[in-house]
Amino acid sequence: MTAARLRLLAVDDEPDILDFLERATRHRFTVTRCGNGEDALALLEREPFDLLITDHKMPRLTGLELLERLGPRYPAMARILLSGYTDVPDVERAGAVGQVHHYVVKPVDSRSLIAGIDQAFKVRAGEAPFVSAT
Repeated sequence: MTAARLRLLAVDDEPDILDFLERATRHRFTVTRCGNGEDALALLEREPFDLLITDHKMPRLTGLELLERLGPRYPAMARILLSGYTDVPDVERAGAVGQVHHYVVKPVDSRSLIAGIDQAFKVRAGEAPFVSAT
């Protein structure tokens, strides 16, 4: 019997970033892609995920707004915020209340992304403190 693969929800308005996230993680995760935060919220209502990676700067609903709307729901889901910007006060606030487990600054390579994913799962499990950037 094979263990079920972990499920990743990748949210970004840039298709190239979604392509990168899928390529970098498909060896560990079944990847579902969303192009915006609203679609991600709807999908999360219907399906469970083990990991959420969301871009920060997106039209209509930012990654931080998505995480705020999720609030304490889905406590087993690790959450990573991905951004080309370093809005550290907002990210640290989100980390302090458990809305995000890790913050990754773009551009990011596959190795750093995987390390960030591992860190996010440790933070979610209470095995490591929140660190604001990789």
